[in-house]
Parts: sequence; structure tokens; C-alpha cells
Amino acid sequence: MRNTVIGLLIGLTLLNAPLRAEFPIASLSPNEVSIALAAIEAAKKIAAAGRSSLLMAGSVLSTEDVPSSNVLTILDYPNLEKPTPGSILLLEKKNCEPIENCLVARRVIGRDSSGSLQTERYGIAEPFLLDTIQATLLGTVVYAVDLHTGDIRDMRPDRRSVYLSVAEAIALESKR
Repeated sequence: MRNTVIGLLIGLTLLNAPLRAEFPIASLSPNEVSIALAAIEAAKKIAAAGRSSLLMAGSVLSTEDVPSSNVLTILDYPNLEKPTPGSILLLEKKNCEPIENCLVARRVIGRDSSGSLQTERYGIAEPFLLDTIQATLLGTVVYAVDLHTGDIRDMRPDRRSVYLSVAEAIALESKR
């Protein structure tokens, strides 16, 4: 039975979104598998309500206050004109190996006099060095779903609370 559930988790993950699971499946209890499956289903419903996309972000959104190693993000379409101060951008470094070291989260802090975005590192992300780094904008993080706890964090700059229920997140996304 456990192997069936694990197989379903992997199958749903691979078939429905460009995700990469990074936790050791053999060490998951049946309860942890249930939580992860429910979190994935919740993320899919939220993404569908807001016409967003899903991306497995691992620990890139981890902070000292909210440490998490397996986060599924719900992303808005990448648009450099749209981000406002407080928005979290998810970028992928170009020509980067291994893949788990390629995602970078940056918080928008404003625009300079020329209109270019100004950002700062987010959470425990390593700072950019003085060298220019080429990266592709994957999108703006709207929600982060923790696959260990099932918690849904609202990552929008205008949020009213940090954590939301699935119904609250779907209602907010349906209004956009």
C-alpha cells in the first residue's frame, strides 16, 4: 500500500507540474505522504484558480522564521513591469549545475531612477557576488506550500495574513 501511495505521489508530481521532489521518499511515513499529497492537490487548485504555474522550489524560500526544505511555489507569469516593492522574484541562474543550486529568490525593494528593478536577497539565499550573474526570471511568488506541513504562505506584498487556508487562497486568486 505504501509503495502505491509513493508511486501516486511521484506520478502526480511528474505528470501535473514541472516539479522536482528532493526528499527521500523511503523515509516518509504514511502520514507524511498524505500531507504531501494533500499539499500538492491544494497547490494545483490554487494555481488553477489564478491561472498560475507550479514550481518545486526546495529550500530557496526558507527563512530563519520559516525554515522549510520542500516548498512548492505558485508563481505568477514573469513580467518585469508588474513587481512592486515586497514582491518575491524567483530566478534560475543560467548555465548552472547542479540544478538544486540554481534557484535564487530576490525581494523587490523598488526601482532606481532609470526604472530598473532593485532587489535584495530573500531569506537564507546566498548574496550575489560583485560579478554579474545571468538568470532567467521564472515568475513572482504568490504562495508557498510546504510539503511537510501543508501550510500555505501568502507571499504577496499586500497580504493581510501570513498563512491562508486553501479556500481563502482560491477565493483571492479567483478575484485576480
